[in-house]
Amino acid sequence: MGKIYVGFMRIGIDLGGTKIIGGLVDEKGLVRVRKRIPTPREKGYEGITESIIHLIHGIIEDSAVDKGGIERIGIASAGQIDRYSHRIVFSPNLGFHDAPLRDDIERGTGIATFIENDVNAATYGEWRFGLKGVPQNVVGIFLGTGIGGGLIVDGKLYKGFSNVGGEIGHMTVNPDGYQCNCGNTGCFEAYCGGSYIVERVKRRLEEGYRGEIWSLIKGDIETLHAGHIENAYRMGDDFCGRIWREVIEYLGAALASIVNLLNPEMIILGGGVIYGTKYLIDDARDVMKRRAMKASLEGLRIEKAMLGEDAAILGAAYAGSAP
Repeated sequence: MGKIYVGFMRIGIDLGGTKIIGGLVDEKGLVRVRKRIPTPREKGYEGITESIIHLIHGIIEDSAVDKGGIERIGIASAGQIDRYSHRIVFSPNLGFHDAPLRDDIERGTGIATFIENDVNAATYGEWRFGLKGVPQNVVGIFLGTGIGGGLIVDGKLYKGFSNVGGEIGHMTVNPDGYQCNCGNTGCFEAYCGGSYIVERVKRRLEEGYRGEIWSLIKGDIETLHAGHIENAYRMGDDFCGRIWREVIEYLGAALASIVNLLNPEMIILGGGVIYGTKYLIDDARDVMKRRAMKASLEGLRIEKAMLGEDAAILGAAYAGSAP
């Protein structure tokens, strides 16, 4: 097979706790080839690294692009990334500690590789290719299994002094609150992250609770997701009502704190909890307006992320490049 695409291309990889998605992308933000595989967490760091390398080779083969035409590989990974070595310092959801992912991928592919935090990448992808680089001050908050955040400040991805800024999910919202996977208690993630919300309801169902939620999931606890809990709350389910009102209040309070601190022009909300619910953004916005300082709200827009899974792929491929 001959070449399908000409010119330099990049490969973006979104490394998640359950799946790895990769794409061949161009400078216009088009994902030309896309592939996905399950994340083999049971095989540990070495097995995950081998799977990423295999996926990259598969993308190159399917695209029929010469390997020399791949300008860079970008990998979006959950966790804190060392600014110099690009090692993943700590990723609780992947179980990585001081993981030399960049070096291992470069060794396995022969292509220069860049590692970026997954939500930094998704925020950058949404900003550069979804919003076309405007406005200049944007906060991205992604409520998935956990919660991650990314900051665009004056048109640049802000990562802090040590490259680990933007950990919005680990803001303490209640010092004596729920246990978080990071080891702390009361994190924003522990209140509004999808896995934490679902687990609280799942435990109650396993104990025998049978409210409106039971009919919504047709008795199959394993299918439970945030959208079911929101629907049950709106149907008058007592337990889901308590859980979901807590989600709304803590999300709104977190948004209020963020706008008071950063005064962004826009907040982008994405992730499975946002995509799987209908009213959460509006409900949380009402709480935010009640709690935030009036001047901080002037001109503020809150929008749902628009690029879906492509945001992290594009951001991984192009974060660190001039817009």
